[in-house]
Amino acid sequence: MSLEYEDYKYRVPIKFGGTVLDRATIINVRCTVRTVGGQVAKGFGSMPMGNVWAFPSHTMNYETTLGAMKALASKICKITADSKVSGHPIDINWTLQPEYLKAASQVSNELHLGEPIPKLCTLVTTSAFDAAVHDAFGKVHNLNCYYTYGPEFMTHDLSYYAGSGFRGMYPDRFLLKEPKPRMPLYHLVSAVDPIEDSDITKRVNDGLPETLPEWINHDGLTHLKIKLNGNDLQWDVERVL
Repeated sequence: MSLEYEDYKYRVPIKFGGTVLDRATIINVRCTVRTVGGQVAKGFGSMPMGNVWAFPSHTMNYETTLGAMKALASKICKITADSKVSGHPIDINWTLQPEYLKAASQVSNELHLGEPIPKLCTLVTTSAFDAAVHDAFGKVHNLNCYYTYGPEFMTHDLSYYAGSGFRGMYPDRFLLKEPKPRMPLYHLVSAVDPIEDSDITKRVNDGLPETLPEWINHDGLTHLKIKLNGNDLQWDVERVL
């Protein structure tokens, strides 16, 4: 199992969760799995680190929370690679989760963080590793991994993880096995995105749209995902209207 990072600078800043952000870091994970019968396959998983929303803090800056997530990712990589657990990817992640959470506590102490790493942050950091194992599991069985969430591949039904209300149910009941041929594009409108020309202090002038009406005309948008401030109800209402 291995990991690497990709860093991206945004064309223009965005704002959500009360924070203005001009960059993103992606974690990429690659793994190799082997079945009891000796078959081998490689898997890949990728996820934005998302420290702004996964590890929100009023006392630590962006670099500190991102650094904590990277330190945790290194521990998660070793824990997962060294694990002797075998079975379905959901069972592997379920079994290792206590170790992942323990690692988060260790990183918080080792880095002397002002706030401990939240559970959500641990889950986000773990997700790329989890995705890589799911991908490899499907490939080692010569299947799209979305075909491997039924009783023929899983030891337990969902009641094992989520309670008796899910007895007899498996994830395949709630998942599509094939991708939809078409899906709507949701255009994100952050809390600092210009809606009208008057909202622009200085144009980028790179040939791409810069206001919401320009984006609507350019891409034929029909669906919007509006990010709000969250701490000023009147501003949020007026922004939506």
